[in-house]
Amino acid sequence: MTEEEQFEQDYKAYVATRRAHLAAHITPETIAYLEAEFQTNLPCYQTRNPATGEPVEPNPIMAAIRDGQREVILWLKHELSQYEKQQQKTNQ
Repeated sequence: MTEEEQFEQDYKAYVATRRAHLAAHITPETIAYLEAEFQTNLPCYQTRNPATGEPVEPNPIMAAIRDGQREVILWLKHELSQYEKQQQKTNQ
């Protein structure tokens, strides 16, 4: 086995272990809590405060933070779905 093949095999094992760990600890309820807490379903620039209805000024820094939080949630969802696909494939 070449060094490159060994690296690829080790990386695949790492990814499988990571996904199994995430699936064991991140539940759909956890994802729902994160989405609600970080309001990742809202547009980046809010024109009104959702709690008070008062106008707010656009804040690009807060928009960037929310985009980052959204990306983490999307990554978690992707990893969990890939783990489920692999489990289904293994169980067939």
